[in-house]
Amino acid sequence: LPPYKAAVDAGVGSVMSSFNEIDGIPATGNRWLLTDVLRRQWGFKGFVVSDYTSVNEMMDHGMGDLQTVSALALRAGLDMDMVGEGFLTTLKKSLQEKKITQAEIDAAARRILEAKYKLGLFDDPYRYCKPERATREVLSADKRQAAREFGAHSTVLLKNNNQTLPLRKSGTIALIGPLANNRSNMLGTWAVSGDNTTSIPVLDGMKAVGGSSVNILYAKGANITDDSSLAKQANVFGEKVGFGPGTPEDMLREAVATANRSDVIVAVVGEASEMTGEAASRSDISLPASQRRLLEELAKTGKPLVVVLMSGRPLTIEKESQLATSLLQVWFPGHEAGNAIADVLFGNYNPSGKLTMTWPRNVGQIPIYYNHKNTGRPQDNSQPTQKFRSNYLDVANTPLYPFGYGLSYTSFSYSPIRLSKNSMRSNETITATVTVTNNGNFDGEEVV
Repeated sequence: LPPYKAAVDAGVGSVMSSFNEIDGIPATGNRWLLTDVLRRQWGFKGFVVSDYTSVNEMMDHGMGDLQTVSALALRAGLDMDMVGEGFLTTLKKSLQEKKITQAEIDAAARRILEAKYKLGLFDDPYRYCKPERATREVLSADKRQAAREFGAHSTVLLKNNNQTLPLRKSGTIALIGPLANNRSNMLGTWAVSGDNTTSIPVLDGMKAVGGSSVNILYAKGANITDDSSLAKQANVFGEKVGFGPGTPEDMLREAVATANRSDVIVAVVGEASEMTGEAASRSDISLPASQRRLLEELAKTGKPLVVVLMSGRPLTIEKESQLATSLLQVWFPGHEAGNAIADVLFGNYNPSGKLTMTWPRNVGQIPIYYNHKNTGRPQDNSQPTQKFRSNYLDVANTPLYPFGYGLSYTSFSYSPIRLSKNSMRSNETITATVTVTNNGNFDGEEVV
């Protein structure tokens, strides 16, 4: 709860109730959470809104029918029922049956009206929704430039053997992969209203940034997945996973032939946007078999293999990491994806991102933490197979890539850490200072 307490202390105007249970009671109907803690202990004065249909979904928690759970939520301290319409369709009946009070309805309505008043919506209900503003600002040149910069800054360089990156703006590059010339997945998940037709694919970005002196050969190489049932689920908001052209074998042959004509291979692989995020859990978070096979065959050519990986989460890519000469994690960079990725690949921007999540070697290591011990019997690192300590028989305890990991095209050195003082009281702070020096041949940024 500390992050939420901090938000309330900072003056946040609304809070959303979650789907989860606390001591067997869903948060949306939990009076201890929404009233005792949030309002009485923390002093929150704004309004509380349910998550999408979380009032209705309390029925699936066994809390009663729609009328019962709607009354439960109102009495708990919920002010707004998002989408579910339980408040709209049942509260009048509950009031007549004395299951709720007029005062509870009035309190919820007052908090919502107060928020509208503070936002100026009584003076102008469309103050923040003017069509001419949207026409002027959405995807304007400055917004697209910002998206390009954000995309480049968020990339994380995980491997770079032989200084393969940055690429030279000359010679022949084989650009291969199911996400190499793709628009529909660049925005990532929860971008349902985004226009993916205006996104920049990697192929277009590579041509634009690389210039006329570099020859870029393209081949799709593989489908994102050959599993039609997985593809159907990933295509819930439109086609994210397509098939072809041709058979998987045809595409693979074309990719290998294209790679053999190049100086270096750039393989753009990963998840489709709807294979990750909310309601998109996977028990196997490795690359789909179609893409694993593609990378294996490309590696056999002996050409330098730069893997550009798109995903919304850590993946289990231990073998793929070994196959790659260089590995760049780019997530889902947005409308300017192609340009942002090309800026990094060609060295217009030196990657500075660090991992915000630990990457496991396999799913059996999950959960894998960076900030506390997993066990009461931690392993002595000098004895990794010591009996009766917490270790695996078939894999190291260490992650594939730890939290905070990220390389650069240059190298940095750190001075010894200096502290502002050597002791402190509970209400005091200590300032730690370190000098970071760029010792390499590229300008760069370093996240400390």
